[in-house]
Amino acid sequence: MSIQRFEILNKVVQLQNITKAAAELNLSQSGISYAIKNLEEELDIQLLIRNRSGVTLTSEGERIYQHSLSVTNAYENLIQEAAAIKGIERGTIHIGTFASVTTNWMPKIITVFKERFPGITIKIYEDDYQSLENAVIAGELDCCFSTISNNKQLVYIPLKKDKLYCIVSNDCPLSKQKVMKISQIGDYPLIKPKVGWDNEISDFFSSHKINPAIAYEVSDDQSIIALVQANLGINIRPGLVLTKRTPKITVLDLEDDAYRMIGLATCNQVSHATQRFISVVTELFQEI
Repeated sequence: MSIQRFEILNKVVQLQNITKAAAELNLSQSGISYAIKNLEEELDIQLLIRNRSGVTLTSEGERIYQHSLSVTNAYENLIQEAAAIKGIERGTIHIGTFASVTTNWMPKIITVFKERFPGITIKIYEDDYQSLENAVIAGELDCCFSTISNNKQLVYIPLKKDKLYCIVSNDCPLSKQKVMKISQIGDYPLIKPKVGWDNEISDFFSSHKINPAIAYEVSDDQSIIALVQANLGINIRPGLVLTKRTPKITVLDLEDDAYRMIGLATCNQVSHATQRFISVVTELFQEI
């Protein structure tokens, strides 16, 4: 039972599509299907349900998939450790991130990392905070950027406090102010990030006992900004999202300073290559 069969199963499950998995693994679709079929026959378990929309795991397949991830992760860690013993830095690390970190931090991180560790490949996956954390817990990601939470299954490395601001359209009466009063927030329609993207915003509203009038819920930063530009509502945004000057938007300080804490989330044990990644990130961005 080869490692490659488990690698194929993992990729098919993660992409939920045999064609996409074949392209990413540089294999034929028939080769992917044959490997999965052989694995199912060897285990005497149906792992996948195939339909027009893609593939999903059976209930038995879900249990096998967790072990499959453990097998491939253990094998990758073994190869990395063996290389490290010989003084060679090699391997692949899977990093979860979100748009503002991808845009503002990852180019510098990757540039420095590749200079120091050219034999280690970084793969980036973008999603919301909760999905990224779940992927780390499942073993699909080696680590992820996230906001600090109380999830006991993860180890958090705090990096930087990212100040929150209120953004409004230049056509909104609030644009004449410099500071957004807490008491005013509930009086205006809110453009809210979807659940999973809204940790720091929900915490802010909860701590100030604000019950916002939600006009729209969207997940993409640029979509939020576009709706604010059109004067369809206000929004609370972290400073890292607002690094580039945005036309038709006024950025207001909040009456009470608030922040999101950006950090790295990992499991208790990390691979040799992941340790190298963490060392570069903390060197470049850790302020805590």
